[in-house]
Amino acid sequence: MSKLPAFSGMEAYFMEFNKKFKKIFDSPDAHTEPLPGEWNDKLNSLQKMIVLKSIRPDKICHAI
Repeated sequence: MSKLPAFSGMEAYFMEFNKKFKKIFDSPDAHTEPLPGEWNDKLNSLQKMIVLKSIRPDKICHAI
């Protein structure tokens, strides 16, 4: 994922602000949670699903 231009900087952001992503991990409705920081506005729907799949693969069907 980090080799794709749209996700440039995502790895560093995730490492620094992992607690913000924990909300998505812990949520029973993870597929409806917005991505933290600029990522929710920067990524399109498909790209957001790629991030969701890496955090909560069990919720990818709901996101589709």
